[in-house]
Amino acid sequence: MRPLLLVRGNINKMYITGIGWITAGGSGKGRGENPFDFTNGALPEIKGNMFPENPAFRKGRLDRFSMLGLEAITFALHDAGLDGFIKKNQSTGIVASTVYGCLATDIEYDETVNHENGGLPDPNLFTHTLSNIFLGYAAMLYNLSGPNYIIYEKTNSGLSALDAAMECVIAGECDAMLAGICDVGPPEGFKCDDTFRPGAIFVMMEKEPNNKKYFGNLTIDKKGNILLNTTVINDIAECVRECLKNNHKQ
Repeated sequence: MRPLLLVRGNINKMYITGIGWITAGGSGKGRGENPFDFTNGALPEIKGNMFPENPAFRKGRLDRFSMLGLEAITFALHDAGLDGFIKKNQSTGIVASTVYGCLATDIEYDETVNHENGGLPDPNLFTHTLSNIFLGYAAMLYNLSGPNYIIYEKTNSGLSALDAAMECVIAGECDAMLAGICDVGPPEGFKCDDTFRPGAIFVMMEKEPNNKKYFGNLTIDKKGNILLNTTVINDIAECVRECLKNNHKQ
């Protein structure tokens, strides 16, 4: 049993200090000018122009799934005022939920394998055949030293990621967490739920706002509901909409 289960319902709060997204409706940050629209359709081109320089990192080798998640994380960090490395004395982690993960990359990799003659498969694709690879890139680029993992969900609501991220901080495992969703969509020939929308959405959640302006605070009530201020949140897109609505009132 996790320690947090003993303290649910207390007044523990998490403050949302940054938001970043890439969806079929466009890309943006919480304090940017672009409207948030989590809709169905084709995702925009992802360039990674805001990634910091690092000799151990070459963005040109990223698969589409990793590029999508890493760019949304970068937007959220920038929106929270964290343009460079996270301070070494602040443990920050990432948890992301996904429906299909890197399945499209896995299939693309398998197509490079000559199963009959033992031909050499694509080594670059092979390095991206795990769904948590982009979380490792984010940890390297931004000095994220906290928990770091992927959750598979039946829908891309992101509620499990929000809940898990709050548990990590409230239980004392780290000081802050990035929580979100990442999905490029199902590979060709795969059916998906009618409610599925491709994209990546991440929020930066901190234990203390540290004199920053924040979009709202998250708590978990005794029934296990996640609340943004006093509003029950049913998915991460709803959380972002409520945050932006609150921000526009300030």
